[in-house]
Amino acid sequence: MNSMEERRFFTLEQVCASIKKRVEDATRGRSFWVKAEIAGINAQKHVYLDLAQHREGARVAVIRGIIWQHRMRGIRESLGDELQHILKEGAEILFLATVQYSPLYGISLHVEEVDLAYSLGELERRKKATIDTLRAEGLFDLNRSLPEPLVIQRIALITSVGSAAYADFMQHLKANEYGYQFHVHVIPSSVQGDAAPLELRNALAKVDPKLFDAVVLIRGGGSKLDLEAFNDLDLCRAIARMPIPVMTGIGHDVDVSVVDMIAKSPHKTPTAIADHLIDKCLYFETSLNGSLVSIQRIMADSFSDRKERLSTFSEMLRQRPRSYCQEQRGALHMAVGQFARGATEQLQALEKRLAQHANAVSVLPLRRVKQVEEPKLRELRLALEQASQRGLRTLIDRVHGMHDAIRLMDPNKVMARGFSITRKAGAPITDPSVLQVGDTIETTFAQGRARSTINTIEPNG
Repeated sequence: MNSMEERRFFTLEQVCASIKKRVEDATRGRSFWVKAEIAGINAQKHVYLDLAQHREGARVAVIRGIIWQHRMRGIRESLGDELQHILKEGAEILFLATVQYSPLYGISLHVEEVDLAYSLGELERRKKATIDTLRAEGLFDLNRSLPEPLVIQRIALITSVGSAAYADFMQHLKANEYGYQFHVHVIPSSVQGDAAPLELRNALAKVDPKLFDAVVLIRGGGSKLDLEAFNDLDLCRAIARMPIPVMTGIGHDVDVSVVDMIAKSPHKTPTAIADHLIDKCLYFETSLNGSLVSIQRIMADSFSDRKERLSTFSEMLRQRPRSYCQEQRGALHMAVGQFARGATEQLQALEKRLAQHANAVSVLPLRRVKQVEEPKLRELRLALEQASQRGLRTLIDRVHGMHDAIRLMDPNKVMARGFSITRKAGAPITDPSVLQVGDTIETTFAQGRARSTINTIEPNG
């Protein structure tokens, strides 16, 4: 073993200098595009990043990143409103950087640019993954398949209270020109940022479906990455499983979030939802008024038809006793004629038989006539008299019955029992709706007539 004086060693500064030279020789000052996750961020004068890479849940690489102040100004201009959504803990970014080594601070990546298109592409990738998962679980069309009530007035509103979206929505509903009333229950929640998906899910969990017609989710406009909260898989699952329709007005004219895709009624802006709710009430009221007009027209036609039929029946009832009497009188005359003809024919037949018997008697011995034929003649005469009397009594009874029926159906007899007929301008009155206060009516009794003036009209019921 060599002695201490014979060992070759390097100072730490020499080692660091060698590492620095190796890094500079390898990179030659060039910039590289690097993809990494922001594990931590500390923004002061300069922005310090903890960059990491994970594989199967385990961290496989870690390095420091720095965005110098002068570089940060350019990055802020290029990212614009999306800056806060890209440079945040947990975001995966694609950036252009140089590799630097410092003997005091070690190796680090100095960020020069951040690729906005990559971050937006990642948003679209996560959005597509959420859509595919919802379709695979059978949730994508679940809320959209729910029937929407004809009128929506009981509303569970989930939004950021105090925002312009909230003010516009409420003002639009309250100031509607038709005076429709809406009952809005507000459930506050943030609508952007890392905490938004969880707060929105908690707000949905507070909605009792039995108390509301629909859930309305609104927010104002913003950048494209502001939609990231509305692509959250767990939030989309909660919305899809809502047993009442969900309406969205997230304030983006071009971009559509997954929540918009699965909601029953997506709209571009909060005021568009308010217009939709008001239009539904107006359409329902218009349809209802149309139905009422149709019902009124049908009832008027029905009443007119029934009035005509009632007038016809009244006339028929007035003419029926007379025609019935005429009919029965004709039947009676016919029956009398038939009876007379029948009696004449029967008498002729009996006379013929009597003549035959008389002729036979004239040629028989007188004893036989007295002993045999005379009783038979008496019997025949008696039978003839009895048959004539029975037929005549039957005919008389029928005539009396018809006479009584005709007498009982006489209008004067009906009125004699306490009934009367009331007429206006000669027409019988069967419905008080044709009368007006001040009309003159005529009432016919069995013993005379009376004229009256209408003071009051009181319909039944």
